[in-house]
Amino acid sequence: MSSTTMTTTFAFRRSIHRIATRPTFSAGIRWSSYVGDVRCPAGGGVGTRNAGERDRHGPHERLLVLGSGVAGCAAALTAARHGIPVTVLHAGSRRDDCNSYWAQGGIIYRNYRLRHEGIDGQTTTLVDTPRSLVDDIRVASGYLPPLARAEDLEEGRYTPDDVLLRERNAKPGFRCPTTGITWNEDAAWKLAVEGPSRIRQLLLGRRDGGEGEERGCVVPFDRTAEEDALSLCLEASHAAPRIIHRADCTGKAITTHITRAAAAHPLIEFVGDSVVADLLYDESSSSSSSSSSPLVIGARVLDKTTRRLSDRYAVHGLVLASGGLAGIYRHSTNPAGFNALGSSVGLALRLERSLVGGASPSRIASDLEYVQFHPTALCLPDEPRFLLTEALRGEGAILRDADGRAFARDYHPRGELAPRDVVARAVFCEGQKAEGGGHNAFLDVTHRDPAWLKGRFPSVHEHLTSRAAPLDFSKEWIPVVPAAHYTCGGVTTDLDGRATTVGGGTGTNDGGWVR
Repeated sequence: MSSTTMTTTFAFRRSIHRIATRPTFSAGIRWSSYVGDVRCPAGGGVGTRNAGERDRHGPHERLLVLGSGVAGCAAALTAARHGIPVTVLHAGSRRDDCNSYWAQGGIIYRNYRLRHEGIDGQTTTLVDTPRSLVDDIRVASGYLPPLARAEDLEEGRYTPDDVLLRERNAKPGFRCPTTGITWNEDAAWKLAVEGPSRIRQLLLGRRDGGEGEERGCVVPFDRTAEEDALSLCLEASHAAPRIIHRADCTGKAITTHITRAAAAHPLIEFVGDSVVADLLYDESSSSSSSSSSPLVIGARVLDKTTRRLSDRYAVHGLVLASGGLAGIYRHSTNPAGFNALGSSVGLALRLERSLVGGASPSRIASDLEYVQFHPTALCLPDEPRFLLTEALRGEGAILRDADGRAFARDYHPRGELAPRDVVARAVFCEGQKAEGGGHNAFLDVTHRDPAWLKGRFPSVHEHLTSRAAPLDFSKEWIPVVPAAHYTCGGVTTDLDGRATTVGGGTGTNDGGWVR
């Protein structure tokens, strides 16, 4: 442990020792932005509290994680691996009541089988490299100049020596003179260089070079019949098939296994029906030698069952992993409940307002206007929007207007496999051409084998056929509309996920970044 980390941890302990004796607050809270019903999907279990090993630690000797999805559970398992007790708070009654559960298409990995043959006919080189993924992200982002880094990097860790932009500011990156997009190439390289190894550490088993057995989490991704290798599919904006998946219910498979592994770990506890109302900080810590910014030391939590507030403190810091904000839109692929309502952003903004008031523009959140709309959500009157996975277009689905004209290539040379924002605008524009209250944007996959379709996309098939008026996507075009799907902006962090404060400075010791 570094001296900086030790000093910060001791500061947490001193702050918590002073504050933890404050009385617990009782009911009377307004529910403010927390609305809707709690949806409880099948699978998983009620939030549980592990005993044993974690009981040897003090009540505040823990990391506090807000959110029980894949991000929250991954953070909890990583911390527990290093001997840190973790408390995971989740708003639903079940720990798998999270947006991660509903993801369909798959997760980016890497294609180690696709190779170019050299001109000598003897040597081959990998097609799917970290650089190829970074370039795909660049194109999808709308940044037009070439990559700043000339050389490729190998998988591993993206170190401080690899960073292209050394100066830290509120929004690091290169600005495109044509589109005005600010492109953070370092963030893309970090994803591409570190991503595959993180997948192996958390989700894959030994036969795929993974460590999942050690963590109790080996996700049964689809495999090829010929080689018994991971099945890799193509999705829009990807230059190579690099998406691993479990049919069209990948989120359910990952969430089920990673929450089960976290719940079984003796250092991790889940506390359900817990709505976080505010983040707690210690103002006196701003004079501490470890930081000139107030330390976030815990969260104020509403127990939905008792309707009482309590303060939970955490020596090892706090992780915001409660999802995005796309659920607030009329057309949204996000399920009803406490998911995707902007909880983390709201908590961060309230913290910032408590610290500096509303006089200056926010620095603790950024890029909130960047909400990704999925191009193809099922559009039927008086029914919630249901996600029709990107993988359908990856497997050849065609976008048509009411007259049967395939229109995607009118908007981009890659057609249905163009970046999502391009395809979403195409679907929206064609939909506006509808006459007489009809619909004018449809997804057509009727040219694929019906038995294969229903086996590859069982969740889509089940949803369409379970309606009062069933639809058969192997025989009928499906009406679609773009729907808010994914939040690209949010709480501002550095490459290590540390949140920035408003108090100036750019490092852990000078006030710009806090744990």
